[in-house]
Amino acid sequence: MKKILYIVIFLILITEKSFSQDYIVQVKDRNRAIELISQANTFIENNELEKAYITILESITIDSTFRPAYLYLFKIFTLDNLFADKVLPFLIKGRNIYNDDDELTFYIAEIYRIKSEYEKAKIEYSKAINLSKNNGENFPLIYLYYLNRGNCNLKLNQNDSAILDYTNSIKLKPNHSNTYYNRGISYYAKGSIDKACEDWSTSLKLGNKNANVYIDKFCKSTKNNKSLK
Repeated sequence: MKKILYIVIFLILITEKSFSQDYIVQVKDRNRAIELISQANTFIENNELEKAYITILESITIDSTFRPAYLYLFKIFTLDNLFADKVLPFLIKGRNIYNDDDELTFYIAEIYRIKSEYEKAKIEYSKAINLSKNNGENFPLIYLYYLNRGNCNLKLNQNDSAILDYTNSIKLKPNHSNTYYNRGISYYAKGSIDKACEDWSTSLKLGNKNANVYIDKFCKSTKNNKSLK
């Protein structure tokens, strides 16, 4: 259950099959929540993030089932990572309401990853991946579920798992240069130099100039250089 903005005009109650329980929402409460999120968006555009945060919390207090509130909270976090600890518990609250929402689960994982809590992040990425298999894998962010779980595995030196995640991410988005770049690092850590150089070469061809550093440093042997020409 995701990707839908609910605008209530005449409904008195909301009963979504993805909710862990039924929630009754008064029309005036939903409309007020919508107004507050609109105000919060203006604050965000003006870079008044604290005001936006407070306004979104007011919206959630009035109508905790209005999903866009949680998306805007994550947007605040992306603009200023110092909001991580403020935003996280409310995203968890939102996910507990929309309990099959892979997108919200992914955002929780993202916050844990940015906080360098890689094991917690991996758990949430795995939940998001499993939910996406039920919800449909056509949502454009799903390749990031695998990519960023792979990045957590890379940070934890779990290179076999990282390679598997990067490979699954490539299947969903084959032209993403950073995925090849990071998979190359994982291959190199395992001693698979030829595969690492091949991935770095692909990453470079897709526009990631940082791959040149690894190619110059590790792939200039006669054997590997052939595959890079």
